[in-house]
Amino acid sequence: MFTTLLALSTLIPAPWPSPPSPVPRSAWFDLGHRTVALIAEGRLTPQAAAAVQDILAGQSMADASLWADQIRGQRRDTGPLHYVNIPLQASAYDPATQCPGGQCIIAAIEDERRVLTDPRASSVERAEALKFLIHFMGDLHQPLHVSNNNDRGGNQAQVQFFGAGSNLHKVWDGLLIERADVTDTDQYLARLTLQMALLDLGTFERGTVVDWAMEGHQVAAENAYDIPRNRQLGERYEAANMPLVDLAIIKAGVRLAMVLNEALANYHPAPPAASLGPGVYSDQQAAAHAGETAMVVGTVISVHRTKSGSIYLNFGADYPNQTFSGAILEPGKAALQNLDGLVGKRVGIRGLIKLYKGQAEIVITTREQIVVEP
Repeated sequence: MFTTLLALSTLIPAPWPSPPSPVPRSAWFDLGHRTVALIAEGRLTPQAAAAVQDILAGQSMADASLWADQIRGQRRDTGPLHYVNIPLQASAYDPATQCPGGQCIIAAIEDERRVLTDPRASSVERAEALKFLIHFMGDLHQPLHVSNNNDRGGNQAQVQFFGAGSNLHKVWDGLLIERADVTDTDQYLARLTLQMALLDLGTFERGTVVDWAMEGHQVAAENAYDIPRNRQLGERYEAANMPLVDLAIIKAGVRLAMVLNEALANYHPAPPAASLGPGVYSDQQAAAHAGETAMVVGTVISVHRTKSGSIYLNFGADYPNQTFSGAILEPGKAALQNLDGLVGKRVGIRGLIKLYKGQAEIVITTREQIVVEP
């Protein structure tokens, strides 16, 4: 189900202490997460929808659903939060052995829910919690993200999928959906909407995060790992399991909506920000305007320098929790070197807004792009 959903993080790393291996990126992985977000978005209460809009500063839930994967290279400590290694033969979840130190997807979902309901949480903390929650609810419904057969969640289980070499995790992460000729989110959402009309969606809202994880674990044990001795997966395997993928994505979307409706029931959106003028956005709004040439305005919290010499003016919070960055990738000019005096000042940066690993930024090549408020 997850195949798409999964996109998510995609590999369920190996037995617990092992660090997660790099995750291959493919279009259909993102498609799954975005579809989960769209299903959930359509089921939000007016209160929750307004809260989501306020917290994400205009960014869509579909776009926000990819952020947790996009920042994994920068935030390596978040890797274990995309999965939980419940042994395939286990009949119950044991947090002491399967989620040491709370470093697994089950604990992470509960943590992010608490942040969303905490009135003391900052806007940056809430935005990050919401993005993680949207993504993790998708990952939770990928059977190979909640199970492990001493094979790195299927990553080391080599198979032939319609004659091509692959591994079991990749099959569930996207190859099944690819076989269904699903090429874009609208197409997949339309397909699942027809199925949803025939289902009692309310029944999917029952249970806990642990129940939902064990549900996926059962799918892994009874279906995903039900492979022939020759490890050749073809039409029979596809016909048996593609409906489970569709159902998992539907369940993820329905349950995500329920979680957000509950967590944001008492949220009070901030008053609409005063307009800064045409083509001018706050640092929190920047991500929602990726692709536009505009000015982004906010307070510089820190000046971050990388080992390669690049300089980043971080707005809203220090790296890696900034809401926006002005990126100076080639700071050779003297005018782009002495920038520490900008910390604490309200600054505008003009240029093309881009998303880099889920973070909004403008690449700065000249000092003229930086405007300091008097």
